[in-house]
Amino acid sequence: MVHAQKCTVSGLDRCSLALVRFSGAIEAAFGLTREVMFFYSPYPDLQIRELKAARDAIQKLHRDVTPDIIFISSPDPRARQKLDDWSTGGFLAIPLTGVDASDPVSLVSLFRDYIYARDLFYESTPVRGDRFFGRRQLMQALRDDVRNQRVAGLFGLRKAGKTSVLTQLADDISSSNRVVILRDLESLPSPPTDPIPSLIKDLRADIREVLQKRSLSSRAISSLGESADASDFRRAMQGTLRELAKHDTSLVLLLDEIEYLTPSDRVDISEGEMTSVSQFLGALRSLVQENDNFTFMLSGLTSAIVENGRLFGRPNPLFSWAKTHFLAPFDRDEADELATSVGARMGIQIEEGALQAFFEATGGHAFLYRSLASSVVQKLPVDVFQRRISRTDVLLDLDDWKRTVAGNINEMVSHVRRYYPIESIMLDLLMESADDFGDVARDQPLELQHLLSLGLVEKSGAEYQSATVLSLL
Repeated sequence: MVHAQKCTVSGLDRCSLALVRFSGAIEAAFGLTREVMFFYSPYPDLQIRELKAARDAIQKLHRDVTPDIIFISSPDPRARQKLDDWSTGGFLAIPLTGVDASDPVSLVSLFRDYIYARDLFYESTPVRGDRFFGRRQLMQALRDDVRNQRVAGLFGLRKAGKTSVLTQLADDISSSNRVVILRDLESLPSPPTDPIPSLIKDLRADIREVLQKRSLSSRAISSLGESADASDFRRAMQGTLRELAKHDTSLVLLLDEIEYLTPSDRVDISEGEMTSVSQFLGALRSLVQENDNFTFMLSGLTSAIVENGRLFGRPNPLFSWAKTHFLAPFDRDEADELATSVGARMGIQIEEGALQAFFEATGGHAFLYRSLASSVVQKLPVDVFQRRISRTDVLLDLDDWKRTVAGNINEMVSHVRRYYPIESIMLDLLMESADDFGDVARDQPLELQHLLSLGLVEKSGAEYQSATVLSLL
């Protein structure tokens, strides 16, 4: 034990906590590298607020404590059932029920039952914090864009990790004098219904809520009527930003799934009739140009929203003005960091050959990499003291895994065909005749760059070849 204290939460003063370091062998076997919290509750009915108090204490102690594991001691006979239910996402609450303090084997068995049962590779929601890996140069570039008030667009394949990047960025740039709003556009109505009125309503509600939480004036944005258009939104935002400037506060909008404003399969992006979209983007641009405390960022599948010269029958306000970033697959170093770090937290050592096999099979695509690693982990034994993944383990699982992700691969490629029609034709040509592809690529430099940036095509010397993800079709 390295630290102990009483719980400081009102009403839980009889609870206490301790921070513990285990032996080197235990830490190595179960991926523990920091102090671990033990929380003691004397109450016969364990409440979720006690678990929340324990989690809050980790943040308030200002010590290097394992953030996703807590051991709970409670006389509640239903403690195990409750804690199993309350352990969500990457967080694990382990009940000490039934553990013999004088028998170290019983503690090791408890570790195996819980830590080895975790599959931290599998993720169905955006990752953030210590679950977010790599992308260092990209994240720095995006933070610089926000700091320098440069509007940017982040584009990539489905399941490439765009929402995770935006979520982590929001955490990174949020501060006492910067309000960040991340809005997913997937809930907007589909064309031919105009999506902008719904988006304005969503942003009005989001901005008003966050300003009220910070005790900042929301009068201007709250004044927007139900039928507000882009011009009304611009005026309300102008008033809001002026009020925020008095408090030295800035506002950043992060708009995800931007393709719901540019549905190329239903509306002609260049000359279609949804002029409200270009009007809304024009309003956002004017707000950036007129105010030092506002900027915005877009994210989605298609870069047409910043690269097309015309947008729905009007000059595109973002053309040659917004900066473009593409979310490429992980490079080998980033992929290795993800695998070894996440594996260690499950007590798994990954051999060099296995790391190479993971990368070769997935090309570093974030979703595919995690999916394959998860598939392999689920087949590892749990009745051993130390777990290890070898190259053979990965290769033996490949055929089964490829069948499980076939639908995901087809969906990724179908979205490329929908939003990048010329690039789609080029991909078909590449898979049929690499020599002919080179001739076409010279005449289509922008489309070629899209394919390279999306990680669908790779260049080796003067030759082009399809990336690993396409070989999984």
